[in-house]
Amino acid sequence: ITQRLAMALVVFLCSAFGANAWADPPGRVGRLGDMNGQVWLYTPDAGEWISAVRNRPLTSGDRIATDADGRAEVRIGSATVRLDGGTELEVVQIDDEHIALQLHNGSVAARLRSNDSAREFELRTAEGRFLANRPGRYRIDRTDSTSNLTVWSGEAVYEGPGSALTVYSGQRAEFWLDQNNAAQYSITDPVHDDFAAWSSDRDRRDDRSASTRYVSPEMTGVEDLDRYGRWEQAPEYGAVWVPVGVPVGWAPYSAGHWAWVSPWGWTWVDDAPWGFAPFHYGRWAMFHDRWCWVPGTYVRRPVYAPALVGWVGGPHFSLTVNVGGSPAPAVGWFPLAPREVYVPTYRVSPGYVQQVNITHVTNITNVTTIINNPQLAVTNVEYRNRHIPRAVTVVPQTVMVNRQPVAPSASQFRSSAIVQQIIKQPTPQVVAAAPTVKAPVITPAIAQARRMQIHAEPARPGTAAPNVAAPVAPLVVPRPPTRAAVVRPGEPSDARARAQEEQQRRREIREDQRPAGNVAAPPARAAAPAVTGAPAPAARTPVSPPARAQERAVERETSVPPPAVPAPPARPQPPARPSVVAPAAQTPPVPAAEPRARAHDVPPPPAARAHGEGVPVGVPQRAPQGEARPVPPQSHPQQPVPPQGQPQQQPHPQAAPAPRQRPEREPQQGPERRNESRAPVAQQHAQAAHEEHQARDERRADPHERRQPE
Repeated sequence: ITQRLAMALVVFLCSAFGANAWADPPGRVGRLGDMNGQVWLYTPDAGEWISAVRNRPLTSGDRIATDADGRAEVRIGSATVRLDGGTELEVVQIDDEHIALQLHNGSVAARLRSNDSAREFELRTAEGRFLANRPGRYRIDRTDSTSNLTVWSGEAVYEGPGSALTVYSGQRAEFWLDQNNAAQYSITDPVHDDFAAWSSDRDRRDDRSASTRYVSPEMTGVEDLDRYGRWEQAPEYGAVWVPVGVPVGWAPYSAGHWAWVSPWGWTWVDDAPWGFAPFHYGRWAMFHDRWCWVPGTYVRRPVYAPALVGWVGGPHFSLTVNVGGSPAPAVGWFPLAPREVYVPTYRVSPGYVQQVNITHVTNITNVTTIINNPQLAVTNVEYRNRHIPRAVTVVPQTVMVNRQPVAPSASQFRSSAIVQQIIKQPTPQVVAAAPTVKAPVITPAIAQARRMQIHAEPARPGTAAPNVAAPVAPLVVPRPPTRAAVVRPGEPSDARARAQEEQQRRREIREDQRPAGNVAAPPARAAAPAVTGAPAPAARTPVSPPARAQERAVERETSVPPPAVPAPPARPQPPARPSVVAPAAQTPPVPAAEPRARAHDVPPPPAARAHGEGVPVGVPQRAPQGEARPVPPQSHPQQPVPPQGQPQQQPHPQAAPAPRQRPEREPQQGPERRNESRAPVAQQHAQAAHEEHQARDERRADPHERRQPE
């Protein structure tokens, strides 16, 4: 019986461990660091683009986009990824074994400081993927269906469809796919621009960091500790970090806001520029009447936690505050002290509980209780920081649910009776394992986005393939909002797409306003090429001409008016003239000219005019506006060519000066006028030929002169 019970217990424990092992969240996340200009963030939980804030954790499925004037920096352990203006980057996968990013457009620079970060890093584009062979500094640009890889230091490999190429230090390779989906490349010199200089300056500043002597460089957010605090030695805790410049009465987890980040749940986002590592790793303690951060035992890769706090409001303690004269539910928390166990409120395995607490608690005896009954694990536990004044923060639950700043509301209730009761309460049952605030409502669309499939890629040599979830429907991510269009040389943009749509709309308006009748339709134009990245125009339903005219009127009233086109300079209109018929051939009858719709209509493109589109037969064509006609060698001296950018003036038949050779003649039109400048020369040649013929006839008539040699 004893053996059977022992075997049953082993089977139960193995099944429990195996069922929970897959549910562990990743121990590594990304962090939004320094940002300049407008930066946007898309998360599957929110389902829309929101303005990004500093210290926001990044995980699989998130996207970052910068405006033309924006730049952003992302930290993932010791790896640094920087985004230039007009860039959109997707976090495909971040876990303990792999970092996969997708560059949709723009420029990114990556600094990989260790062999592990180089081996685990991967960046993908539509043209292939880029892998680092060793630590170094790299840059990837994607513009106009072309990817560029620059290796400032190190060595990288490009893998395309059925091909691969190694790029060495000091090289820049350009990759694209031809019509047969075969990868092509060319080697050029690296580009030295403002983004490269900015990235190099940031790398030099990080090299001077001294915090890596006390904590692992794989701890995300450690790079900011040197600039905003100092390291000291405490007899009880060892190395501690003391922040400088904090206001009087400041306490940890009191200036920031809460955000829901899957799969951890409620996550703290601090307002301080250094507020990432001290709030997701280690513990807080009072040392010399000041708050100091205690990182604990040195670990090569510490495990990330959403917030290392203890919650207030257990099952035997009701927490309410007066808001507007009426009681309202509240929520409270305080920072965990050194050697206090952090109890995760999300689904984890026993191994995860050990690793997330290993920096302060190496031997956790109640792991099973923490997993199966978290509330029982925190009951009857005396937490040290709960009795420190100003350490407990209490706010209404609406502040947490609506992701509002905590500091304004916390200052109102810090001296309230309910907070004093929590501090002085001897019964330790006021502590809860999880906040009383429920998780936000998850719609089916958001739930599907959370189950977004990670695109499976061939595993790198020596690494295991990631555990990919079951395939689901593809997720459609909207484009990030932009304040200014990003236009680069040779790159299509939304501005060009909108301009083409506006020209198409104007042409449709002119067609609707044409009078009815037997009017010959102009030749069909070739369709404009599609602009990469521009939104496809919606399909139009055929409607009647009156309905279409009404629709155009509504569009003109509701849409943004196009830029005003300056009217051409006024010029006198010549009177009607009789058509000049060439002597060689009879000119066909001229059809009636079509009236113009509006004076500010944009003229057709020069390419269309070159083919004679919309020009009646038999009417001499003039040079289009803004173009200078080439001057022929035998042009008339009295007809100057207008300068560039000015329309050519039609000479008035009565005001035009008479030719110098024949002042008695009136100016003529057509081919005769064009031959006036050559008339004197022709007459001289004709006169000389006539005299030569007469002399030759006289010599032939005299027989004596015929025998003389000529």
